Amino acid sequence: MDMSSKGRRFWRFFLVFLALPAVAAAGEAQNAFKEGVKYYKAGKYKEAVAAFNRAVKAAPNSDEAYNNRGLAYFKLGQNDNAIKDYGEAIKLNPKLADAYFNMGNAHIAQKQYERAVKDFDEVIKIEPNAPSVYRQRGLAHVAMKQFDKAVQDFNLAQKSDAKDAEVYYNRGLAYRRLGKHELAVQDYSEAIKLEPKNAEIYNNRANAFSLLGKYEEAVKDYDEAIKLDGKNANVYANRGVIRSRLGKHEDAQKDFRKAVELDPGLKNKVEPLMVPSKQ
Repeated sequence: MDMSSKGRRFWRFFLVFLALPAVAAAGEAQNAFKEGVKYYKAGKYKEAVAAFNRAVKAAPNSDEAYNNRGLAYFKLGQNDNAIKDYGEAIKLNPKLADAYFNMGNAHIAQKQYERAVKDFDEVIKIEPNAPSVYRQRGLAHVAMKQFDKAVQDFNLAQKSDAKDAEVYYNRGLAYRRLGKHELAVQDYSEAIKLEPKNAEIYNNRANAFSLLGKYEEAVKDYDEAIKLDGKNANVYANRGVIRSRLGKHEDAQKDFRKAVELDPGLKNKVEPLMVPSKQ
């Protein structure tokens, strides 16, 4: 029962800053734009949209205002509005890589992975050395089960930024799907060096160890994951399976019961492995 944690998607957005010519509307647009950025950074996305609305009205040819309003819409979960604004920004400035990047993230959120890949392709044409874009395109390839392409993208991202734990983590997931469990363990280990308090990475490395038949190592990683996050039902279920294989049946049953306690939705998967408690 390999209950893997899914790949995390880490959005890195780009706010761009307005530069207006000295015309009558410039002061009003500039003030509204600055206000929108301030609200966005404070997490007040509705207020940010309202401010960027004023900026767009005062400077309708500002690609930056459309891009940033799109970001605020995205944070509000209004992906269609976000994509529309990114599109307007691109019409005004076809070389605005940030807008393509942000639109790619919005398409991932909508599970429109092929469109996301095309967006990230455009970013790469404009800024071929941007590491974040290769990571994000890799995530889109993972979602489409194109794991070889995902690994290629994560390789490029890793060369540009060797300290990005998410690259190692997600490449590890891709390697596991390709059956390359030793390589997956190596990547998870690198990710743990960079994020030693991340329970999700330990859980996935444990899963890779279990697929290699290294059950003792797997249990140690599940133990560490539980220390870091004692509310993850999947980790208990996974550890229960491996403890059972090691002949530690009583401990395994405790894990199965804890997994169902934390997440009753696992009952159908775990129940066949459980032994009724003795009265």
